Parts: sequence; structure tokens; C-alpha cells
Amino acid sequence: MNLVTLHAAHPTSLDDPALAALVKACAQETAEHHGIAAPEVTLLADRIELRANVAMPLLLAIAAEVRRSTGRWHTAKHGAQLWRGE
Repeated sequence: MNLVTLHAAHPTSLDDPALAALVKACAQETAEHHGIAAPEVTLLADRIELRANVAMPLLLAIAAEVRRSTGRWHTAKHGAQLWRGE
């Protein structure tokens, strides 16, 4: 099982249940769109962990799309970064 972690820009960014649900749904929808099993998503206040029995490049691609799409949405809505290093 492979693991990819995305770290939030702020320690409590993902404490908001609505935001956490959006990020989780994005990960699941991205995997479904590409025809692979949805990753196991663990949401913590400061990070999201994606685990899946898929090749690491596929899991990285899912994580990259989650980061890109949710980061863009969050910046447009709140004027602030969601992910560390954006």
C-alpha cells in the first residue's frame, strides 16, 4: 500500500468539516474519473493522507490533482493558500 501526504498551509486548515469533506470528495472523484479504486483518505487538522494499492505514480497523480483543484478553489474563495508550498 502506497501513501502520499499533502500538508496544509496552516496547522488547522482542515479542521473545517465542510472543507475536509470537499477535499475527500475531490480525491474520490479524481480516482473514479480515472477508473481506479478510490484511495483511503485520512483527514487530520494539518494534512491529508491518501493510501491506495495502486502504483505510486497513479497515487501521486491523484494527490497532485487534489492539491491543484482544491488549492485553486480555496485561494479564489478565501484569498489564502490551502496547501504548504503553493
